[in-house]
Amino acid sequence: MAHLTASLVETILLVIGVSILVVALFQRLRIPAVVGFILTGVLIGPHGLGWVKEAETIQLLAEIGVVLLLFSLGIEFSTERLLQLRHYVLRAGLAQVLGTVALCMFGALLLGYSLAQAVALGMIISLSSTAVGVKLLKQREELDSTHGRMALGVLLLQDVMAPLFMAILPFLAQASALSPMAVAGRIALTMLSMVAVYFVARGLVPLTLRWLMASDAREVPVLGSLFIALLMGFITQRLGLSPALGAFVAGIIISETPYSHQITANIAPFRDSFLALFFISVGLLVNFTHLLNAWWQVLTWTLLLMVLKWAIVVGVAYLSRRPLRVGLIAGAVLLNIGEFSFVLMGQARGLLPDDLLQGLVAGTSLSILLTPLLLAATYRLTLYATGHFEMIERIGQHLHPTLRDHVIIVGYGLNGRNLAHVLRELDVPFVVVELNGALVREAQKQDIPVVYGDAANPEILKAAGIQHARAVVLAMSDPISTRYTVRTARELNPTVYVVARTRYLAEIEPLYAAGATDVIPEEFEAFVEIADRVLQILSVDEEMRQRIIHACRARHYKMLQETREGIFAN
Repeated sequence: MAHLTASLVETILLVIGVSILVVALFQRLRIPAVVGFILTGVLIGPHGLGWVKEAETIQLLAEIGVVLLLFSLGIEFSTERLLQLRHYVLRAGLAQVLGTVALCMFGALLLGYSLAQAVALGMIISLSSTAVGVKLLKQREELDSTHGRMALGVLLLQDVMAPLFMAILPFLAQASALSPMAVAGRIALTMLSMVAVYFVARGLVPLTLRWLMASDAREVPVLGSLFIALLMGFITQRLGLSPALGAFVAGIIISETPYSHQITANIAPFRDSFLALFFISVGLLVNFTHLLNAWWQVLTWTLLLMVLKWAIVVGVAYLSRRPLRVGLIAGAVLLNIGEFSFVLMGQARGLLPDDLLQGLVAGTSLSILLTPLLLAATYRLTLYATGHFEMIERIGQHLHPTLRDHVIIVGYGLNGRNLAHVLRELDVPFVVVELNGALVREAQKQDIPVVYGDAANPEILKAAGIQHARAVVLAMSDPISTRYTVRTARELNPTVYVVARTRYLAEIEPLYAAGATDVIPEEFEAFVEIADRVLQILSVDEEMRQRIIHACRARHYKMLQETREGIFAN
């Protein structure tokens, strides 16, 4: 017994120590930590250096990590966010997932796999990495851009579909031994049981949480949160479903309570630690020698699948009447195979051949590794595509070439609507350019002149009468679209006054370089307004307040010079 305990402790110390070194190195190289954990498993696993003796124990702890991952996913599940992005979730998300599953199923059947294996492959390949996608968009401050919202909507739907796939996959393994009717009956019975468990848990979990959170001992809420997640996982496992599905249901119930944020904070350290063990356990299964012998096959199939996923997203964007640029960038974010696919691969052992699973593990890791590089290349490609593929962009139906000395408002969000109402009250001619179909219909109901399309496309701006416009106001929050639109407007009308809104100070110089006459940075102007209010509270006189605010602006806009109109410009 003492020997087994010592061996287990030695294995865990080895796993943690090596993973720290590998992930720290990968962080310096800006490579996702997921790839580092998998490589750790490959290095110390039975097919690598052979240092790990207690692989079964590691895999058991890894299962706990998956349960906690789905538990936290359920807690963080936002119905409000889902409704905000419903057009992208229900249209682009469903089309991407179902299209990928269908095409991969068809390809697998042609390659000689059974129907159950083809469905499993389709589900595994259809998912993308939420962690990598959101991180890349956050780094570029593009979560609120058009392509960012599209990618986020698709990822949200994939996060919803992942637990459903986990529920279906165990039954696929039984498909060859049972008749289709028997499998369908078992699925129906299990789902009914799951619904019953959900409604019982919906009544009991909030009461349990209220009692746990009332405790003065800090340990009670933490242990209670873990107990709820693991208990729901145990119940669903007894029903023949994935334990992770029960944890996800428990998380959704908790997300509707006031305790959701605290519970997320409670379990985060445990989730991250056990999840790291899960990715290491995936690496333990990889036969590195076999992969070296078949490296070209793995690389070829990985690239083909990434191109397929990219093409599907571009096609969905085109059918959704989105510009080519949006489809290309969103597709580059979504072309990888995600971390939830590793969970599905674990469930598919016994259903899919071992060689295929090892290739999928390596290909998934490679796709995650290549995503940042391909996304950077896509941004350069869009500079070319924006100017050379106008024929596949959508042009507005209503042309306004007869307008003279008017204002073009790009974006009919909150800022665009307010500006339109001000210009209408002043009887100043204007036209709105908007890419969102719902906002276009709203503007038409209010008798606002509007052109549907992407303002970065020269034909769209020509339809809005850019050659004779007095000013162009870019009121949208998409930094990439803003930059391209500024460049297009300046090329079509070198004398037009271009005012660009940006949320971030980092965008000021690129916008001026693109040709903007004036840039309004929300981040800095919000500070100026806050500072002015604070000075008023402190009873600083008007002249002193203006002097301080002017000095702040002068310091911050030091790279700019003041035009004769009295506003900052390049």
